[in-house]
Amino acid sequence: MVSKLKDLFVRNRPSCEMGNNLAAAQTKGYNAILKLSDEELIGTLCLEPAGLKNKQSTRMYQSYQSDRFVAALLDPRTSFEYKLKEICQILGPQNVEYKKYSVKLKVKAHPTKALSEDDINNIKAYLDNSESGEDIYIFMKPDLNISKFLNYLNDFGSLKCDKDIDDDICQINREQIPKVLIYIYKPEFFNCFIKLINFYSNSLESGSSYCSRHVLTGKVVQRQDSSYMSIKETEPHRNCAYFFRPFKLDHNKCINDELLKRFSKVFQRVEFRNTKSSNHRFYSIYDMECANDKINIKTNDKINIKNDDNFNKKDSLPEYSSTQ
Repeated sequence: MVSKLKDLFVRNRPSCEMGNNLAAAQTKGYNAILKLSDEELIGTLCLEPAGLKNKQSTRMYQSYQSDRFVAALLDPRTSFEYKLKEICQILGPQNVEYKKYSVKLKVKAHPTKALSEDDINNIKAYLDNSESGEDIYIFMKPDLNISKFLNYLNDFGSLKCDKDIDDDICQINREQIPKVLIYIYKPEFFNCFIKLINFYSNSLESGSSYCSRHVLTGKVVQRQDSSYMSIKETEPHRNCAYFFRPFKLDHNKCINDELLKRFSKVFQRVEFRNTKSSNHRFYSIYDMECANDKINIKTNDKINIKNDDNFNKKDSLPEYSSTQ
């Protein structure tokens, strides 16, 4: 018996060692990317289209301070009517068209010789890992494009993530839908992506494989107050979810009970004793004439007046939130 166990250990040891070596290479590759100079970045990496396994389906993008909001929104045990009354509010306008740019990092066919062969192989090992999450999705209104987005960055500097936006600005943004919405799973790579997008901007503009037409079915935000529910350690204006669908998708054209139930598995993954946030993965631009962490007083006067009147009142249900 002891001999058999010993033989089994010996047979499994090479595969374990290979797994450990691969994990070590991936870690080194991750760190190598973060240490690349601008010249090394352009010489080593390029962009390629980021595809999803199921392209023809509605996707939910959750920007929240606490995933308790997501749990409440997607709890299969409560009715849609209850959610509208106590949990969330569906904002207008709905069914708004957007462009979606989807790209991921890739090692160039002929990378720079400034890096060692080991560094290149480690970076490849890291990016070849399907779970590494080196994708970025940029949604923008149809009248915008990559060039205008880059001009915006040149005019106003780097973006702040939603987590770092001040409360008063978040409260104003809560009532609107963004002109540009960016989701990146690993924010530490945000600057790498922006530099590469700037370098490959012409390819992104002309390549149809990078861009697709989508529709924002609706933006759902946490209600300002509730008679029956308290979501701990969070501010309502920092919790929202966006539902996007491909332009040609003929169903899921409104936010209703059926749509929310499609995402009930997300509810099951929430750890109530260890709540998480995701708003550090989102970057939003609501006004192309102003930095995303500032308020454009001229264009927001009406919104400010509206919010001053309504922030301390219980939100009324808008007509378009009724069930269909």
